[in-house]
Parts: sequence; C-alpha cells; structure tokens
Amino acid sequence: MTSRRRAAAWAVLGAVLGVGCPGVALRPDGSPADEKCPEGAREAIEAFGLEPGSSLVVDLDIARPSQGKPTPLIVYDGPIESETWLRVAGLPGRTRLLGRVWTGGPRVIIRYYSARLPDGKVIPFCAVAGDNGPGLPKSPGRPGSAALADSVAFIFVTGRFH
Repeated sequence: MTSRRRAAAWAVLGAVLGVGCPGVALRPDGSPADEKCPEGAREAIEAFGLEPGSSLVVDLDIARPSQGKPTPLIVYDGPIESETWLRVAGLPGRTRLLGRVWTGGPRVIIRYYSARLPDGKVIPFCAVAGDNGPGLPKSPGRPGSAALADSVAFIFVTGRFH
C-alpha cells in the first residue's frame, strides 16, 4: 500500500471513528456502554446478504497479520483495522473493517463502524469481536493495552452495540 493510500485510509478511519464512538460512555468496569450502529449500517450489511448474527473470521490487526497460524497479539485502546479472510454471503474476502478497541473492562471489546471493500468503497458497518460471548478474553497488560491469545477472531454482525 502506498503511503498516500495509507494516509487516506487513516483519514477515513479517523472520520468514521469521529462519527461512531468518541462520545461513548464507559461503564464502571471500563467497557463501553450501549451504542447505536452507524447510520445506514443495516442497509449496507443487508445489501451484502448479511444480518445480525452473521459471523466472519478476521485477522484482528492488519499491521500484524497471523499468516494463517495462531499468534498472540497485544492490542491497544483506540483505532484498529482488521481484515476478513473469506467471502461471506456477498461480502468479499479481504474486506478491511475499521473499528475501535477498549481494553479497560474484563474482556477486550472491539466494535467495527465501517468496512472498506477491496475496490476501495467504504460502507457503514456494525459488528463486534467475540469469543464465547461479547468481547475477547484477555491477559492483563499495562493500562490501555491487553494481551490476546490469538490474532485471529470471529466477529459478529449486530444491530446495536451492547
């Protein structure tokens, strides 16, 4: 990816996160409170034949891809860019998911607010990372970070962030 495209991608991510989550209240345990999905996410998701409950496998951090094998990963509070592995319904494989990480609660919470398709088109999106329930199990780290056992995870399309 050229530096110009990378800069454009980060600009889109910043804009999406600016709309999607800066005012999210935190619960006493440090996890994010309930939040509505981005405007137009449901229609965009349905256009690809997905619905709440649909699941996808992703490399959690494209800056540190798994290369097909389980790899521990440290995540930090703030933006994250993940990538789908395979086509699911009409959503192409290698779609980038742009979201935000919270490490303060008992589990790592990752919410996805938009998706960048392989052709470069950005659509609103609404999904969460999960493993046996909402969020991902973690090992404690320094404040603002957490260690995950694996850099690959399931994400689930949702109709609202809980």
